[in-house]
Amino acid sequence: MTLRNTLRAATRQDHERVDQLGGAFDLTRPADYQAFLQAHAAVLPRVEDALSSAPPEDLPPAWPQRRRTAALAADLSALGLAAPATASPLTISDRATRLGALYVLEGSRLGGVVLRRRLAAAQPEAPDAYLAHGADQPFWRSFLDWLDSQTLDGPETEAAIAGARQVFGAFETAFKIEAAPVR
Repeated sequence: MTLRNTLRAATRQDHERVDQLGGAFDLTRPADYQAFLQAHAAVLPRVEDALSSAPPEDLPPAWPQRRRTAALAADLSALGLAAPATASPLTISDRATRLGALYVLEGSRLGGVVLRRRLAAAQPEAPDAYLAHGADQPFWRSFLDWLDSQTLDGPETEAAIAGARQVFGAFETAFKIEAAPVR
């Protein structure tokens, strides 16, 4: 079984919870879109920063171009919003944990395509640099090729799963926090 399939199977419930919470933001409503971006801003920059301290060989190809923090910050700025305070720190300190965290971050791009279409239909003037980031690049495909070339032993595989769950958990918490005042 590939690492991708192992991570997908092990984190299916985590992914479903986060998708359900993220999907509750109605991007046709400006307040919901702002809360959605704020939730991402509470998590994404700190995950990307933690990953960026890794040796280059522990990161997927074109890592600097994959980073979306600047695009997210640009959207927040265009909406007149400040980045929220980040929650508790994440522990992404070894290669295996980074692989799990990367799986979640890179996978979140896929939903961005659908969400961007929904946003454009309802709020065509809304800034969408974050959701559009990398749309013209084969980031997901190249990430999967890279991920599937990684070899891990049993304990490292468990660490990768823990890394993915940690990032899913951070998004889950941020979505819950940001959804509360919107509803």
